[in-house]
Amino acid sequence: MAERKKKTPKIVETKELILKPLENILHESMMPYSEYVILDRALPRVEDGLKPVQRRILYSMLELGLTPDKPHRKSARIVGDCLGKYHPHGDTSVYDAMVRLAQPFNMRMTLVNGHGNFGSSDGDSAAAMRYTEARLDPLAMELLRDLDKDTVSWSLNFDDTRKEPDTLPGRFPNLLVNGASGIAVGLATNIPPHNLGEVIDGTVALIDSPNTTLINLMKIIKGPDFPTGAYVTGGDELFQAYSTGRGKLTMRAKYHIEGENDEKKQIVITELPYQVDKSALLLKIRDLKENKKDAQLGLITDIIDESSRDGMRAVIKLKKEAKVGSIVKLLMKYTDMQKTFGVNMVAIAGSKPRQMGLIEILKYYIEYQREVVLKRTKFDLNAAKERMHILEGLLIAIKNIDAVVKIIKTSASPTEAKQRLRAKFNLSEKQVQAIMDMRLARLTSLEVTKLTDEIKELKALIDKLTAIVNSKKLQMETVKTELLAIKRQFKSERRTKVLTDLDKTPLPTEETKPESREGIFCMNADGLMKIVPPKNFSMALTSAIDCTENEFTPIVMEFKEGETLYCFTDLGNCFKITYSMLPDKKWREKGAKLQAISKDASDKERVVSVIKVSSEADLTGDLFFYTERGIAKRSPFDKYNVAKTCFEAIGLKDGDKVVNVERVIEDGVIFYGTKKGMCLHMETKGVSVQGRPAGGVAGMNVDPDDKVVGAFQTDGEGEIIVVSQKGIGKRVVSATLDVSARNRKGVKICDQKLGDVLLYAYVKMPYEVGVTDVDGNVYGVYSEDIYLADDRTEKGKPILKVKNIQLNRACAHHGKIDKE
Repeated sequence: MAERKKKTPKIVETKELILKPLENILHESMMPYSEYVILDRALPRVEDGLKPVQRRILYSMLELGLTPDKPHRKSARIVGDCLGKYHPHGDTSVYDAMVRLAQPFNMRMTLVNGHGNFGSSDGDSAAAMRYTEARLDPLAMELLRDLDKDTVSWSLNFDDTRKEPDTLPGRFPNLLVNGASGIAVGLATNIPPHNLGEVIDGTVALIDSPNTTLINLMKIIKGPDFPTGAYVTGGDELFQAYSTGRGKLTMRAKYHIEGENDEKKQIVITELPYQVDKSALLLKIRDLKENKKDAQLGLITDIIDESSRDGMRAVIKLKKEAKVGSIVKLLMKYTDMQKTFGVNMVAIAGSKPRQMGLIEILKYYIEYQREVVLKRTKFDLNAAKERMHILEGLLIAIKNIDAVVKIIKTSASPTEAKQRLRAKFNLSEKQVQAIMDMRLARLTSLEVTKLTDEIKELKALIDKLTAIVNSKKLQMETVKTELLAIKRQFKSERRTKVLTDLDKTPLPTEETKPESREGIFCMNADGLMKIVPPKNFSMALTSAIDCTENEFTPIVMEFKEGETLYCFTDLGNCFKITYSMLPDKKWREKGAKLQAISKDASDKERVVSVIKVSSEADLTGDLFFYTERGIAKRSPFDKYNVAKTCFEAIGLKDGDKVVNVERVIEDGVIFYGTKKGMCLHMETKGVSVQGRPAGGVAGMNVDPDDKVVGAFQTDGEGEIIVVSQKGIGKRVVSATLDVSARNRKGVKICDQKLGDVLLYAYVKMPYEVGVTDVDGNVYGVYSEDIYLADDRTEKGKPILKVKNIQLNRACAHHGKIDKE
C-alpha cells in the first residue's frame, strides 16, 4: 500500500483569528521563554557567581549607600528599590533571595549583613521584610569593587530608564566560594560551596602554572566546604565531579558518643549535612523510634535539642543494652544524617550555559579578572594623564604668573582671556579653564612644591599603569596580589572534613569520645619550656615573691592538642612545636631546652617569643620582628605557614639577634629601648611589608657600643617599666613619649649613671617583675609598686628595700594564665 504524502499545513490569517500549527506556536513561545529563564533568572554567571536577582540586590544596596560602615536599613526599602529599578518580578522573590545572601547556614561567606530574624537551620523562615534590616557585608564590597571604573559592560533595565551591570567585577571566585543552585528549563545547576582561602590559593596556582593537573589542584582545593561543616566524601567521586562538572558526593553528620562504662550512652550530633533541617531530622528519628522501624531504634529513650548560641547539640539518649554502632548505621540509612549532594556545575559562560569542571571554571574566572584589571588600569591611566595635563598647565601658569595676570586683567571677557592664554602659552581648553579657576592661595611656595611633588608622583604612577596595560604578565601578577590580599583579610578555617571513603570511617562503638589533652604552657626566662597540668598549676605558689630564678616565667598560656606554638629564636629561626613535643612537668620542675625538643636547634639558640596558633585561620594579620641592632621587619603571618617544623623567619646580618616577635596591632606605636638608656617611640607606617626571608628596615639608629634590650608595640594606654642595674626603676606613661619617624637615635629615658638597663616592659594590667642580684638572691616586686614618673626624664626610685644593690637580671613574671 502506497504511503500517503504528508500535507504541509497552511497558515490561515483572518481579521478575527490566526491559525498556526502547534509546532510553530511551541517554538515561537517556548524558546524565548526558555532562553530568558536560563540566561536571566535561574543560572549564575561564571564571572561573579551571581544570578540576576542577587546581582541586582547587591547593586541596589550599593546605590542606597548601605556599605558596611553605614547603619542597617529596612529590608522593605531595599526590596522596593530593587523592584522599582531593576527586577520586575514579585517582592517575595527579591526578599527570599536577599535573605539567603544573609544566612550563614546557607552561604559559606555571607554577602548581606542581616539585622533581625533571618531564619534558622531549624527550618524557620525569616520575619517579614518590614521587620528586618540589612546592609552589605565587607566581603560583598570585593564583588562590587572597581564597578565605577568601566570594568564591566552595562545594559538598560526593563523600562530603559537606567543602566545595570551585566556582571559585577567579582574580585574573588564567588561561584565556587558560595556555590549555587537553580532550576531552569531543561537545565539545572547545583554547585557546592568551597573554602575562600583554598579557592584563592588554587586560582593563584593556576595563574602560576596554567597546565596544572586536576590532581595537583585538588591538593590545594581539597573539596567542598559547607557552612554547616560535617563530613563529605573525596576520592574518585570528588575527582569525577571536578573533572566533568557532574558527580555525586555523600555527606555525613558529625557526632560523638558520651557516657562511660555502665552508664547510659547518648549520641550527640554537633554538625549536620548541608541544608538539612535539624527539627525535621529529630522528628524523623522520633517517628522511627515510635514506629519501631528496627528493634535497635526502639532502644532510643529520648531525643533532646540542646542547641544554643555556642553551636548545635542534638542528643539522642539510649538504653544501657543499646548497641551504639548499630543504631548509628540505621540512622544513617533512614534519616538525613547521611545525604547525597548531586554536583552539577552549570553556569553561564560565553553567553551560554555550560557544564564545566573545576579547572575550566577557574580559567574563565582568571581571564575575566585579567580583563577587569586591564579595564580598571586603563581607566586609572586616563584619569592620571588628564590630571597630569591639568597640572602641567597650572605649572606653566605659575611660572609665568605675571604674564597670565596681565592677560586676564586686560581682557574684556573670560572668553577673550581664554583665547589669549591659549595662543600665548599653547594650552588646551581644559588647561586654560583650570588656570581661570585657580585660587590665589595656589601661588604660595608651599603650594608650588605640592604641585611639583604631585606631578612627580603622577609620572611614576603613569609609568606603572602603562607597564601593566602593556604586559599580560603584570596583569596576572596584579590579579594574584589582589586575590591574596582578600584571602589574608577574609580567610576562614575549613569547616567540612573531606574523607576518602565514608565507609572506612570508624563508627563509634561503646567507647567514649577521646578527650583532647590540655595543660598550661610555661616558658621561663632562660627559654626552658614545659607543660604543667592545670590542677598542679592552680595549686602551686606561682607568685614571683615565692619563686626561684628558674621559676621566673614571662610566658604562661593555655595549650592543648591540635594547637601549634610558633617559637621564634634570637638567631632568626622559627620552630613549630606541638603539644606532644613538650615534657609534662610540675610547676617547680625544670622545663626542657629548645635543643632537647628539636634537633634542628643550634647549641646557643634561645626562644625569645611564642605565638599560639589554634588553626590556619589564626595565621592572619602581620608580624613585627625587632633586633638588637634596631632593625624592624613587618611580614604577613601566613607566609610562615610552611610544611617544615624549623625554618628561617628573618634574614639577620652578622652579629645581630632577634629581641622580640609579636603580632601587629592596629594603630600601634613601636617602642625601642637600649642597654645605654636610649629609647625611640616610632611610627609603624614607615615599616613596609616584606616576605619571610627579608631582613627588615632600619627602625632605631643604635650606637655601635649599644644594643636594643626591649622592643614592643604600645597602643596609647599603659606604662613602660624601666629597671636599671643599680636597682632603680620607674614606670613612664607611654602616651607621654613623643612619636617620631624611624631610623632616629631616640631620646634618653634612663641615666647611664644608674648602670645598664636590664628590663623594658609594657604593662596595661598589673603583673610581677622578678630580679636577681650579683650574689644570687631572688626578689619579686609588683609592677604597681614601681614608681610612676611624671615624665621620661625623672630618675626613678629603688624597686627594693635593699641599699646599694647590684642587679644582674630582671624579667617580667606572669604567674597567671594568659588566655589570649
